[in-house]
Amino acid sequence: APADSAAPADSTNEYIGGREDVAPVDGIAPAGLRSALVLIGAYDRRTGCPVLGVINEPFFRRDPLTRRWQGRYHWGVAYGDTRLSSLSP
Repeated sequence: APADSAAPADSTNEYIGGREDVAPVDGIAPAGLRSALVLIGAYDRRTGCPVLGVINEPFFRRDPLTRRWQGRYHWGVAYGDTRLSSLSP
């Protein structure tokens, strides 16, 4: 693979690419998934309480003109009296 390639060694990149021309069989996508979520979180080791989290949704919407996937992400922080989030309450 080229040096600038970010494809995982386990072929996850190919599987989550998903082919829309192959129909699911019994709810299973044999040609790959069309969506995936990535969650990164951190917690306070003393209390076990979550402190921050980020959710990345790389295949949120497909642009009808370019056919390229558009992603989105959400984040939140809860530490002490600080409560911030990319989502409205």
